[in-house]
Amino acid sequence: MNKPLSAADADFDQEVDETAALKREIFVARQPIFDTHSNVFAYELLYRSGNTATAGVIDGNAASSQVILNAFVDMGIEEICQSKPAFLNLTLDFLYGKLPLPLPPGELVLEVLEDIEVTEELVEALKGFAEKGYTLALDDYAFDGDREALIECVDIIKLELPAFEPEVLKTEVARLKKYDVKLLAEKVETHEEFELCRELGFDYFQGYYFSKPKVISGQAIRPNRLPILRALAILQDPDCNINELEQLISNDVSMSYKILRIINSALYSIPRTIDSVKQAITALGLKAIREWMVIITLTDVDDKPQELVTLCLQRARMMQLLAGSQQLNPDVGFTTGLFSSIDALMDQKMEDVLSELPLAKEVVGALLRREGKLGLLLDSVIQFEKGDWDTLKCSDKGLQALQESYTESLQWSQELFSQLADN
Repeated sequence: MNKPLSAADADFDQEVDETAALKREIFVARQPIFDTHSNVFAYELLYRSGNTATAGVIDGNAASSQVILNAFVDMGIEEICQSKPAFLNLTLDFLYGKLPLPLPPGELVLEVLEDIEVTEELVEALKGFAEKGYTLALDDYAFDGDREALIECVDIIKLELPAFEPEVLKTEVARLKKYDVKLLAEKVETHEEFELCRELGFDYFQGYYFSKPKVISGQAIRPNRLPILRALAILQDPDCNINELEQLISNDVSMSYKILRIINSALYSIPRTIDSVKQAITALGLKAIREWMVIITLTDVDDKPQELVTLCLQRARMMQLLAGSQQLNPDVGFTTGLFSSIDALMDQKMEDVLSELPLAKEVVGALLRREGKLGLLLDSVIQFEKGDWDTLKCSDKGLQALQESYTESLQWSQELFSQLADN
């Protein structure tokens, strides 16, 4: 269970209660995995957007991130899995480190999905997870030359029964028994199938014969896009201002609540209760804060494409790179680019959003009316992005600068999450 916050934080709890209108219902499906004695060995955690039997996954990265946040933070993994191991499906971006996995090994089993291409890079990535202490499972195994390369990397292999005729299944099990792996029979739907798999030597069993996935619901505070976007921007600065970051998180109920829940959960096993954002930042460290901010950001894509957030960051970086040549402060340029699509992100008029932000007058003027050098630069950047060559007016040298900064900012934004994981 998550450790309770201290009495000193009672005011914070009251503030959270007062934000009930901002809460939304969240869901995670769990399906038990049994051992040979029909005792629950573990639970597989599955994405659900509602109280439905199917996942309806559109974006695999967002789905995995949502499961992580829902199960491990907002609901509490101990309550969901009752101290049993948790099987978690991960996309290639998580496995390759392009997206962070801010979860310690513990009772966690990472599933390598069947549609992931086998490469040397994947094998090395899995070896890296194994060295860190993670348990690895290979989902929906089917023998071929490429998949065999993964067997040495994993601890558990899942075989989906409908994919094998009985005799073929016997052959595959005999082949796999030569390796130091546990076998899990998936989609066991009858008593006869269970007995067959047990006779063949399977270690674990999962399927409708035992239990269908059960949808568990909970409540989570809706994240506010604006503070999260600003926090991500601050965290990209090598000279990150800790006090500014602390104030930003502290002033947002959703972020404060989630960060305190994370640090006081069993994930980190801190011997004392952390009851302030400042203590949480110190205890977690900037790397962990970055990783969790990425996860929180990825969960807020139900009504906005992730590309929109990426565009904001890309434009911010481009403005930052070009600001110096215009005798402008690069930080001011970054801020202007970052908020140039904030109306679309917030579903509000630009004027209304900016009235709530403590931005400099030159930034507000540039965003609303394209005033001053900052406004002209923003106009040029947007015209270049759109390929609006008839409107774009600049010298050959200026055009070259736009091209170079666009290329660099595009690469920077695309590699953003990978950079977060590496730092």
